[in-house]
Formats: sequence, structure tokens, C-alpha cells
Amino acid sequence: MKFLIIDDDAVERTLTVKTLRDKFVNAQIVEVDSRIAFDEKIVETDFDLVITEFQLGWTDGLTLFKTIKSHHACLPVIMLTNSGSEDIAATAIKIGMADYIVKRNRHTLLEEIERSLLEAKIKGRRRDNKFQLNGRRDPFISRFTRDFAYFIRISADGKPIFEWLTDPLKQLIGNATLHAESAEQAHDWVLPIHPEDISIIQNRFKKLLTGAEDISEYRGIINDGEIRYFSDHTLPVRDPMDNKVIQLYGVLQDITARRKVEEKLSLMQHAFNSSSNGIVITGLADTDYAIIYANPAFLRITGYSMQELLGHNCRIMQNNDRDQSDIAELRAALQNNRDAHAILRNYRKDGSLFWNEIYISPINDQQGRITHYVGVLNDVTHRVEMEYALGKSEARMRSIFDNVSDGIIIIDEHGIIEKLNPSAERLFGYAAEELIGHSINTLMPKPDRSRHDSYLTNYLNSGKAKILDTRREVSGIRKDGSIFPMELGVSEFYVDQRHFFIGTVHDITDRKKAEVALRDLSGHMETIREDERTRIAREIHDELGSLLTALKIDLSWLNKQLPTDLSLCHEKIAVMNRHLDDGISSVRKIIADLRPSILDHIGLLAAIDWKLDEFRQQNGIPCVLTMPEHNIVMDEGRDIAVFRIMQEALTNIALHSKATYITIDVEIDANSLMMKITDNGSGMTKTQMHKTGKYGILGMHERARHFGGEVTIASNPGEGTTLVLTMNLKSPLNPPLSNGEAES
Repeated sequence: MKFLIIDDDAVERTLTVKTLRDKFVNAQIVEVDSRIAFDEKIVETDFDLVITEFQLGWTDGLTLFKTIKSHHACLPVIMLTNSGSEDIAATAIKIGMADYIVKRNRHTLLEEIERSLLEAKIKGRRRDNKFQLNGRRDPFISRFTRDFAYFIRISADGKPIFEWLTDPLKQLIGNATLHAESAEQAHDWVLPIHPEDISIIQNRFKKLLTGAEDISEYRGIINDGEIRYFSDHTLPVRDPMDNKVIQLYGVLQDITARRKVEEKLSLMQHAFNSSSNGIVITGLADTDYAIIYANPAFLRITGYSMQELLGHNCRIMQNNDRDQSDIAELRAALQNNRDAHAILRNYRKDGSLFWNEIYISPINDQQGRITHYVGVLNDVTHRVEMEYALGKSEARMRSIFDNVSDGIIIIDEHGIIEKLNPSAERLFGYAAEELIGHSINTLMPKPDRSRHDSYLTNYLNSGKAKILDTRREVSGIRKDGSIFPMELGVSEFYVDQRHFFIGTVHDITDRKKAEVALRDLSGHMETIREDERTRIAREIHDELGSLLTALKIDLSWLNKQLPTDLSLCHEKIAVMNRHLDDGISSVRKIIADLRPSILDHIGLLAAIDWKLDEFRQQNGIPCVLTMPEHNIVMDEGRDIAVFRIMQEALTNIALHSKATYITIDVEIDANSLMMKITDNGSGMTKTQMHKTGKYGILGMHERARHFGGEVTIASNPGEGTTLVLTMNLKSPLNPPLSNGEAES
């Protein structure tokens, strides 16, 4: 790939080259910055695409395009410029340029290059085909020497008409009368097609009519309704005059036997892969019973990859823990070519212990000779551990319970409490006898209390539950009615064919208080930062703004005092005035960024309207704002928090979203504000939203939380993003009641 870049601005050329390297790493890039360099390079014949600026020191891009076309008639040219206009863009496209792009939109350059190269390639193919298609028919025929071959003519209305089939194919479909003389008879395809595969034929026929070669597999119904599988390879032939497909040459291959074997193997493989039990197959003694296959469940249970297991004996999981009685049973079974069952202590790749219940059996070939061994294993760690725990004496169980600081509660499959430890009694304020035999939802506040039974029933019916083997934050309710936050972990186990769940509960009240204190500190720090921004903005306005204004007045005075014939001095003063105007504009922008004065003077809604208009002008993205007609009054600090959240959201949209449309809706009621910001950009995954280092998103959440508000973000890749802020206009007059006080 070879590109020619024409631009006499070295900085802009560097940016363009950097953009190209993001996609075309190995491309050859030739840079031109003068008429001499252009005349030297344009005579080269192997360029794939040209990128040119409009405003050049020696000519313009439109004039240069004519020169390029005189050397390379089909070479695509893209104008990438900072100095064009709508008229220039229209002229460029009209005279045949591939595209016109403003440099601030340089990020779209790669997509337009790929499109232009593809169009050039298609045009080249069309031009070449006119000279090549006349001589292609005989090679098509010579390629198809198999028995099941056919030739189809495409009628003027696009229907297939059979002109020739081999005799074996005629016999296969039971139509011995079909021959060249009956070529005008139209058929849907070579074979009667299985109803479920008709769409395959329809799609491949459309593809063939575009001129593309196709190989498809489908089912045909032959003779007396027998279903056979076929592989159909078809080549289209175009008319050299109008480039339309006029003939199809094809050959069929009966792949029924192969497909049946594949389906059988696929079924077996699917059964192995779908099994929740680990399955492993090993060789014989002469290979040290080396592993040759392990299913996904085995890999998941052990933590090893297939490559790490191949060629190793299953003792790789024993981790030198060989002093186990059941190992001798397995060895004896292998020596005597018989089945065996054992429960072993095994170790995963990461060194963690698990209990492995394994069954092994020999595999015999058709002559009855043993060729391999298959092992079926199951991780029974929970069962072994619970059997061990429950098999101990009541005194041992009580000792364990009494020394665990977290609450432990055991329930049956109906949600009835079977046992709880002293920590759980202290945590919930109940004695054990008050809870045993009662439903676990006694310890849950509303609305979780009413939902629990349905959650448990759904899990028992479907086997799916998000809470198992994880820890999550929930709320519990004490005997006195007070509600408190806790961290809950749930696992399941079986004893004597009964289903039990064990929950561990940790009171996180202190942690939650610390989190609230940290959010308060964050809000306080943000308030300090806003105050500091306001102070700096005021000082810049008072000091630097006044100084710049005074300088402008002095220059105006000086300009009036100078004689009119000192033209150079007057020109210099005019330049200095422009610099001062730029400086004053920069100072105003800095002040507005630090603390938008419009927020203090005419309120939040006007500030939002102003900021959105500024965003629209800077980024060229259409924006629609809907908000109340009358202004709103918020407590001090809340208005700037809303403004900063909107400001951060717009910044993220400009930097990351690639959006082309934005809407902002602001609604208020008696004492609350809702602001919804929606874009149609690239969206985010949940991982991206919660990625470490996303301080902008985190800052929006913290600003809202400090004032009792909330920010929610809904986004999916390719579907845009919606941010919703809800916040009270005023602080509550009285502090909110605790959960316990509200419940009671």
C-alpha cells in the first residue's frame, strides 16, 4: 500500500501520517511540500491513494487534482483541508474527488480511505472482466470431471434452466428423461430440497447471480423420499457485454456418510462438553496412563488447561499427598482391568484443595481389548466438608459456632431455620429457640421479606441463583425492628438427600458509616475547590481583567496621539489591540470555566442553556434542550453541582462517544430536579463504566451523593448513553430518620 500526502504544513502532515499508521502500519507514505517535490513524485505509477490540502503555497487542491488525473486517471484523491468551504467541497466531489474532509474531522479519514480503495478495486475488476470473460467458459467445463455435474442457463427473467446433467446425477434424482432437448423446462434447483434448507438454496442463488463462487452444504430428497447430504460447488459465468451472470456450472458430492459420522461424534462431544461432571480419558500402563482428553468441566474443576494436562498422569492433582487409602484401590483396579470408585484429596493448579469423587472404567475395542480408561469425577468438597462438620459431636459443633464472629444460619430447602450460632443470636437480637423452625424471612425487612419465598422456589426449579458462592450487601432486621446493613454469603450442601443452605452474615454498619463520612469529606473538599475556583475567578477578573482593560485604554489613547503619517506605528497598535482582545477573551473563558458568572446572575437554567450553546459551537454536534420556562431556586452549592455534572457529561461525550446528536431534558416538581442527558454515540460496557481511573464518572456520583442526589448511567455498546441526575432543590429541614426509627 502506497499513499501520497500533499501539504506544505509539516505539523499537519505529521498528524495525517500518524492517523494513517493507526490502520496502515506497513504502508509506504510519500510526503510532498512543494511544486518541485510534487513534479518529481507524481510520475511514479504505484500510488494507491492521494491526500491533498486545498490551500497550497504554489497552487490549490482543485487545480492540483486535474494534474493528478492527467497522470493517473483512476487514482482516488481525498481533499483534507482546514481552508475549504461548502462551495469548494461541492466542486471537489463534482469533478470526481473521492471525498472532502475538514481536518478537525481527521478521525473519519481511515473509514473514507477504505471506502475509496474498495470502490477503486471494484471499478478495476469491472474494467478487466470485459476483456477476460470471453475465454473462461471452457476452463469451467474442464474443472468439473466428477460424476454428479450439471450446467444451468440463466433466463432473461433470472430463472435457472437446466441444459445438461451427467447420467449418474439423473439417476440419483430419478429423472432419466431430463436431457439437453428438454432444457427449456425450469426447475427450482438440481435436487428437490429439504424444506428446512430451502433458505440455503435461495441465499446461494442470490449470491451466484452477483457473480460470486459458492460452496454450500444442504439436504436433498431423492427417489422415494430418502434424505441425503450434498456439498454443492457452483461457479457463475458472466456475459462479457453487460456483465450479467448467464450460466452456472456446478458439481455435487454426496457427503451423507461423512455427515452422519460427524453428527454422531458431535453428539458425543456435546454430551461430554455439557456434562457437569469432569471426564478424563487416559492411555494404558505403557504410557503411564497419560491423559489424552479432558472435558471442560474437568478443566474448570482442576484449573488446568488441556495443554498442561496432555501426557501427564492424573497423579498431577495429588500434589505429593499420596498417603491416601483409596489410591491403593485405584491402583488395584488398574492392575486387574476393572471398575473402581474412590474419594481423594486432590489439588487444583493454584494449590487449593478439593475432594474428588472419581469412578474409573476400562474402554474396550470391538475385539474386547482394553485400549483406554475413562474417569468420571465430581467435586464433592462441600459435601465432604459438611458431612465432616455435621458428623461431629454437638459439643464440637457448638465450639465452632461459638468461636465464629460472623453470624451463621442454616436453613432447609423450604427456607426454615435449622440452626444458628450465638453470633447470629446477638446480631439479630433473638434467642435460638425463637427462630428455629421459623422462616428465614423473619430476619428480612420489607420488601425482601415477601420476595424471598419466590426466589427460593425459582432457584430450586431452575438451579439458577446469583447469590450462591458470592458475597453481597443486603439489609437485615433485628427483633426490635431496627434495620441494619450486612454482608451475606450463601452456599448449599446436601445431607441424607436433603437440601440445605448455609448463610454467613457480617454486620457492616461501621463500614457504611465510614463510607458516608468519606462521601461527606469528598463533598466538603469539592465545596472547598468550588470556593477556591470562585476566588481565583474573582481575582483574575479584578486584577488581570482590569489590567488588560487599562492597557486597551492606553493603546487607544496612544493611537490618537500619534501623527497619522506614522502608519507602521498605527498598524502595530492595531496588532497589539487584537492581541489584547484575544487575551481578554481568554481571560473571560478561564473565568467562565472556573465559575460561570451567568450561574450567579441569572440562574441554573440559563447557565445550562449557555453551556450547551457553547458546546454546540465548539463541537458541531446538534443539541436539543428541554427545560421549564421559569427559573428555579436551589440551595447554595446544589446549582453548581448540577452544572458541573452536566459539564463533565458533555466533556465525556465530546472526547469518547462519537455522538452526532444530544438531548438534555430538565424537569422539576415541588422540591426535586431531574436532568436527563442522552447521546446516540458508541456507548459503553459495564466494565468500561466501572473501569479504574474513570474519575469523571466517579466525580459525578460523588457530587450528587453529597447533596443526597443520585446519578444513574444506562449504556450499551453501539446504542448510546443516557445519564439521569435526580436531586432535591433544597436541603431537608430536619435530618432523616434512621431505618430502625422509620420501620417502628
